[in-house]
Amino acid sequence: MNLRPLLVLPPLALGVLGFLWMTSRSEPVQTTPPEFELAVRVQPVERREIVAQAEGFGRVEAEHSWTAIAEVEGRVLRVVSGLDIGSIVEAGTVLVEMDQTDYELSRQKTLANIAAVEADLAELDREEENAQRLLLVEQRILKVAEAELARVRSLLDRGAGTQATVDTAEKSYLAQQTSVTSLTNTLSLFSAQRDALKATQAVRQAELAEADRALEKSVIAAPFRGRVASMDIDVGQFVRTGDTLLSLDSTAAAQVTAEVQPSSFGPIIFADVQSMFPQNASFDTSQFTEAMQQAGVSAVVELSTPEPFQSWEAEIVRLRGTMDADTGTMGIVVRVADPLVLHPGQRRPPLHAGSFVRVVFSSAPRPDSIAVPRHALHVSDAGQPFVYLANAEDRLAIREVVPGQVIGSEVIIQSGLAGGESLVLGLPTPPVAGVKLAPVPVLTPRLLSDSGDGN
Repeated sequence: MNLRPLLVLPPLALGVLGFLWMTSRSEPVQTTPPEFELAVRVQPVERREIVAQAEGFGRVEAEHSWTAIAEVEGRVLRVVSGLDIGSIVEAGTVLVEMDQTDYELSRQKTLANIAAVEADLAELDREEENAQRLLLVEQRILKVAEAELARVRSLLDRGAGTQATVDTAEKSYLAQQTSVTSLTNTLSLFSAQRDALKATQAVRQAELAEADRALEKSVIAAPFRGRVASMDIDVGQFVRTGDTLLSLDSTAAAQVTAEVQPSSFGPIIFADVQSMFPQNASFDTSQFTEAMQQAGVSAVVELSTPEPFQSWEAEIVRLRGTMDADTGTMGIVVRVADPLVLHPGQRRPPLHAGSFVRVVFSSAPRPDSIAVPRHALHVSDAGQPFVYLANAEDRLAIREVVPGQVIGSEVIIQSGLAGGESLVLGLPTPPVAGVKLAPVPVLTPRLLSDSGDGN
């Protein structure tokens, strides 16, 4: 019997059984994969008070300095005890006394000359009085001589006199007239002589004032309370006119010329700077101070040391008016009152001249403002500024905004954000609105500041 055809039955049966097994299984459960979430850093948008800052550096200088220069020559007799570089002297303190012998002798000599001139004036007055009295007498004699001449002429006319008598009377009259004329001329010269003596008196008075002034200049006193900055004088030293003796730095106030980058200083003025200055007029650096006052800009001075100290309040006094050729900075001069006074409860050393300090300028506080980091502000292809937000469902949203002033690393937002939004920092990838986000919160800065680098 041929059984070979039956050999195909087992594989066929196995195939049927496998088909039945496969078709009899239940359908697999279909599962939806989880939605992809984009991790982004977010920051809450808050309304807060904004104070912009800019800083500059400079060295402390005395607001007023005084140099004692010898205005007269002589030998130094006395120098105030303890006077040396660094000493503090009070206003009116006699610092140096010079030998006054020569100037005192000159003064006595001038006084004697003045007395001589006054004596000459007194003598001239007496001579004038005598001449006036004598003129009165001579004038009376002239009248008598004139009457006598008239009498003898009358006699001659009547034939009772002689010509010789008339000639004698006429000669006497002419002589008396000459005497009166001479006295009159003498009296007219007294005024010129008096003017000459008074001119000489004025010269002597000027010499006296000069001698007194020389005596005053031989004593040198401090014009204000100050610290001795330099000294080149000693007892017994002979000084000549023009020699520098010492110099004082006032302790009442100090000033610092802070070198500030213009780009960093601009943001601290929130107001429109152009409206602060008159139109079509040349800029006066004194207007700068008024503009700073209007804008509410304040300044403090800090020691540039690793250890922090309390700062000094400073007053903005003027703009230097020129730009530094090497650094391109502008110089803003600030004033610190009483830099050497230590107030109770304040932890800071005296502010000495020559100290290298940092001057921090702060804007007037701008309350209820919104600012975002500069890197969080983007611009569309159409040129419209916008920011990315994370909405309530943690999905990416795009919000158009109107940016304002740039302050350091922040930008003030004038409109488009109300506060309370969740700002996406950086550039999300992909930047598609509605994409699911995984927000990572970061802290919000409480103070905007500009260190001066403009970045």
